[in-house]
Amino acid sequence: MLGFIRDSGLKGKAVLDLGCGAGGFSVELLKEGAEGAVGFDLSPKMVDSAIGLASASGFENRAKFQVGDAAVSELPSSDIVILDKVLCCYSQWEPLLRNAVKASRGVIGFIVPRDEGVAKWPFRFGLRVVNFFSKRSGGVLFYLHPLGLVDKTLRDSGFVRKNKQGSRFWLVFLYSRN
Repeated sequence: MLGFIRDSGLKGKAVLDLGCGAGGFSVELLKEGAEGAVGFDLSPKMVDSAIGLASASGFENRAKFQVGDAAVSELPSSDIVILDKVLCCYSQWEPLLRNAVKASRGVIGFIVPRDEGVAKWPFRFGLRVVNFFSKRSGGVLFYLHPLGLVDKTLRDSGFVRKNKQGSRFWLVFLYSRN
């Protein structure tokens, strides 16, 4: 996704990183020329790590990280909104994507588990096994959402898919406003 975003123009842009984790993606975008980054994550520990990484990288004045649920929080308007392996952590993807769309002035990029082609059914089976054990241990559950509906939601909101690339386990998408 970094390459897709870099190719779409990153210099001087404001980035919103939903589900920012330890802040690695935000810091990389700042290194590549983004003007500033705001990150949201549900985990206070991840937000603390992101703040520490931004500070250690010299971006403490250009990066802000906070605890919050990106599906319901008021999000700042940003040029680029990224959801790096985040949609799959929400049982209900629609509120999260709608909020991301509302915040994006230009680009939305996201990474989701591969749920198409030859890998579709083995991946779905594997995810059920992982979720079975995760439920028992109180861990995070993962979800596969209908990519056709995700695409339709973005297109109905004025976005056009610019890039798509797959790996063994993940699909990367980049959409931009018309």
